[in-house]
Amino acid sequence: MRDDPTTDEQLADHPAAEIETVVVDPDDVVDALERTHESSTPLRTHVLRLVPPFEEEVRAEPHVQEGPRRNSPEREPEPIHLEPATFVRNETGVHPDETHLRHPTREQARTVARDEHGDDVDHAVVTTYYEDACEEWERRVRESLLERVRIYFEHRDGDEIWTDIRYESVGD
Repeated sequence: MRDDPTTDEQLADHPAAEIETVVVDPDDVVDALERTHESSTPLRTHVLRLVPPFEEEVRAEPHVQEGPRRNSPEREPEPIHLEPATFVRNETGVHPDETHLRHPTREQARTVARDEHGDDVDHAVVTTYYEDACEEWERRVRESLLERVRIYFEHRDGDEIWTDIRYESVGD
């Protein structure tokens, strides 16, 4: 059960203030982080989306936002988009939407492989180093999943709630 930090009457009336628990598949968090690393641009982002109507328990679903965010004026309230890093502990401080766990790159894998095998390292060795680094990154992400997160609504104008997170696979 989340603490009730909603003292502002307008905030308490917002439909998202009803959310007590967000249910998310940990695989969706990892996949969205990977896709963010691989293919996000300023006009294409990978998020986990909460879709109204908001209830005490709401599921976060993977979503790709293409172009500027546009919602129908008749759709009130708007869906809430959560950056996948929102669910991952940030050891450098509390910064929503950020994590200190950076996805490894092929260049980093190439550098480590060259340090250990010399400059003439082949593509297969670099690929092995990269895959190992990705597996380690995924393990660390899963170990760093948070139990509570801050959800902003109204486009970060200060309206927020803290809510519990429950991780369960879609197949469960």
